[in-house]
Amino acid sequence: MVCAPWNVSAAFRQLASPLSLAYLKQLHMLTIPLAAPLLSDSQTASSLTTLHIHAHILAASGPGIVPAQQLQVLRVHDAPAFFSWEAFASTGDSDQLEFASLTALGIDFASDNVVTTADFYSSINRTKSSVHVTMGRDRRRVVFPKLHSLSVSKVPYTYAEAWRMFIGAPVRRLAVAGPYAHVRYVDTRLLRTLDSLDVHTVGAEKSSHGRFTSFVKMLLGEDSNVTCAWLRHSEAFPLSVPETVRWSQLTELCLAAYVPALALLLLVGQLPSLHRLVVQRIAGDACEEEIDGKMCAPWGNITAPAVPVSTSVRELQMHMGGGPTARIPTLQAMCYVLLCLPGVRRLAVKQVYCDYVRDFIRSSAQSHPALANIELVHHVFIAAKSPMFVLD
Repeated sequence: MVCAPWNVSAAFRQLASPLSLAYLKQLHMLTIPLAAPLLSDSQTASSLTTLHIHAHILAASGPGIVPAQQLQVLRVHDAPAFFSWEAFASTGDSDQLEFASLTALGIDFASDNVVTTADFYSSINRTKSSVHVTMGRDRRRVVFPKLHSLSVSKVPYTYAEAWRMFIGAPVRRLAVAGPYAHVRYVDTRLLRTLDSLDVHTVGAEKSSHGRFTSFVKMLLGEDSNVTCAWLRHSEAFPLSVPETVRWSQLTELCLAAYVPALALLLLVGQLPSLHRLVVQRIAGDACEEEIDGKMCAPWGNITAPAVPVSTSVRELQMHMGGGPTARIPTLQAMCYVLLCLPGVRRLAVKQVYCDYVRDFIRSSAQSHPALANIELVHHVFIAAKSPMFVLD
């Protein structure tokens, strides 16, 4: 008999106090939002491969509750910056703790308050020479030889060493969210193995507005085999692009940031494999005033470049601001971007712009025949949540 996934809800937390895995020997998946400490012995949790659990339960459960070697999927919720990996350690794990079968790991921190290396060493009462720096707190080296998916939210760490425990792991999908000042410490060596990347920075201080764009500029300049990327930022500081973009394998890109049209085109022009482009905020800048000068209301006489910026993009989604009223500068930027990407076959825009863009396509199709092949659809909202992976 194989048991179905089991969820210990808040309503049953008293019945599960303490919850003994001795009664769940054939359980494969366990989700515990609220419960008392787990009890186990060396033979009780032999079938458990998927575990979603709150950090305070792990802290109260003691060592070896679920051996690291057998877990395939692990998600830790509301984790303090210095949560312990001890609950997964066996008695023989002295110098190294190996999650031999783990393919997906998610850590959702309870707070993104600043944590420094000095805080880390203080938490374990050790000096730099005698310990491996990790996420969480552990004196041992924690390794993940089969880890493919990694998700970390509310990143608190302001030091790159926290990420080095994942260097050497075959991570293919990475999602990171937190304040820019913390996320920027992600070790860029992780980019070398990635297929998918989602970076979401929030709550930047006014003094660091320009740093996000520098961070993205640095990422785009790193060698990477990423094929799907979401780059998201909550502040209104324009994205900039490096002279050389090294993400030649990128096929899908979502930009949820303040992106001037010319900067967007400079980026897209260096992505030869790009097929799907989603832009959630687009705006003009000083350089685009010359485009405005060529316009007659509502879109004007736009002149396409002699050489297309890209012919590989087939699907284009543009979700702009402006509320219930279409803004002429935004509309002009959208139409100009469209002319620069003659390979587009499916175009999605916000409802308020849909009629304007349809009229533009009809009026310009004679001089720009590629426009006649476009399927135009409208949308109310493009979800900001990355669809890349869910740990379940």
